Amino acid sequence: MKYILLIFLFYFLSCSKQDLKSDNSEKSSITDSLKPENVLLSENQKKVLAGAKECLSTGFKYDMTMGYYVCTYKDGENTGSKVFPGGDIDPSIGVCTDVIIRASRLGGVCDLQEEIYNDLKAQWSDYPMSRWSAKKPDPNIDQRRVPVLMVWFSKYWQKLDVLNEIEYQPGDIVAWDMNDDGWGDHIGIVSDKSVNSIPYLIHNFPNPGYVAEEDVLHEWTIIGSYRVKD
Repeated sequence: MKYILLIFLFYFLSCSKQDLKSDNSEKSSITDSLKPENVLLSENQKKVLAGAKECLSTGFKYDMTMGYYVCTYKDGENTGSKVFPGGDIDPSIGVCTDVIIRASRLGGVCDLQEEIYNDLKAQWSDYPMSRWSAKKPDPNIDQRRVPVLMVWFSKYWQKLDVLNEIEYQPGDIVAWDMNDDGWGDHIGIVSDKSVNSIPYLIHNFPNPGYVAEEDVLHEWTIIGSYRVKD
């Protein structure tokens, strides 16, 4: 029974705490900044990056339970009841997808809780909801699933066919398949810092256990890359 429960939690939120860990202990510390004079960013790219930097500054912890929560928080305060749109879980915790949700919201780009709920209502068949045996949209959890985010980004943002790391720009979204099973299970945002021209990612992962800015672009298999439109 305990084993079944662990498997259930593993798949409930696609940002999973696998044995695959981020280990940057032996990587180069030579860094350079992807400054505005080197990379011309759109206003929306700047907004996504700003939101990601705000997530980085708060450094909310990785929720090792990867549990289901009702979104009762709005603007950092617990309302005591479900909030939609603009709903969030406890802002002191989260998983990888919460970096994406909060960065988009804090940057003033979009509310992914609302956008994904509405798109699921209109285009249910576009999404792999059978993976979770879902029968209807759920604004508490759907936006917190990596495969769902990937579908939405592929529809409404620019899907990138990135050939090498120098093509990434700050604010881009990167999704990984950590165990090579064909499903996205981790996601992060490209920062404006790099190591030897390889961009850092702002993400939330079990190791180190909080939102961090790290050289993890090639840590796992990249399965999707997206850029906000102007």
